[in-house]
Amino acid sequence: MEFPPELERQIFFFAMRSDPSIVSSLRLVAHRVRIWIRPSIYKMVTLGSRDVALFLRTMEMLPPEFFAQSVKRLCLTVSVKPNDAQRILQTCTGVTSLACWVDFLGWIPSVPFQNLLYPLSLRRLSIEVAHFQTLSFLECAWIHSLTCLDLVFWKEDSLLISELRFLPALTHLALMLQHRNIEESALAYILSIAPSLQVLCLVTNEDDLERVEHTKRVDPRIVCLPHPERVLDWEAPYRGCPDMWSHAEEIKEQRGFAINRVRQFF
Repeated sequence: MEFPPELERQIFFFAMRSDPSIVSSLRLVAHRVRIWIRPSIYKMVTLGSRDVALFLRTMEMLPPEFFAQSVKRLCLTVSVKPNDAQRILQTCTGVTSLACWVDFLGWIPSVPFQNLLYPLSLRRLSIEVAHFQTLSFLECAWIHSLTCLDLVFWKEDSLLISELRFLPALTHLALMLQHRNIEESALAYILSIAPSLQVLCLVTNEDDLERVEHTKRVDPRIVCLPHPERVLDWEAPYRGCPDMWSHAEEIKEQRGFAINRVRQFF
């Protein structure tokens, strides 16, 4: 039985959305199917030292417009070299969710990575805090669209991050910490300069979690979580799985339910 091409295409899209893990198999069905699903294959791209060379070769085979239109969720892990990251970011200009964990500041000669981020239309960004603080926010096209920010601390550093005041739409902030001691005054400062925040997630080592838990008394928006598997957590929403933010929202909701129950009791 043959289906019209339009219906056949929709069937493959439905199968792919229902189970993203079968995408590789669908590519082998027929040439037309590979062409249909190719943009969806590159909708989420995660790159490390093992696959960045292959992606760069693919970039040479397809027009830049394909990647600018297709790649929406991009994760560049710490193993990606800055020069390679520069080529990728110059091409994948349609990214709306970016995890950029590349060590640009530790690379000589330096790569002007800031200019690569400014024109993007980001809604979510994950970046190391020192890199974040080098940005000129008045040049960022995304300061009014960014709602979700993960700041990664590779070492203990100040939590007085004044640059957050440039992000009026920010509703979700995660601090991926290495700190053993967290000053409550620093958290209060963050909450005061980012009034739109709905969740401030403190992500720490499992062993330090109990000690960090006391900070939630500063404000009910503070949620404490252990470090997740970074790449898997970043990819989770695309795969239809819970991630750090869904867990944080669940904790916050349960906390609110418990408070309401106490109020009703009294």
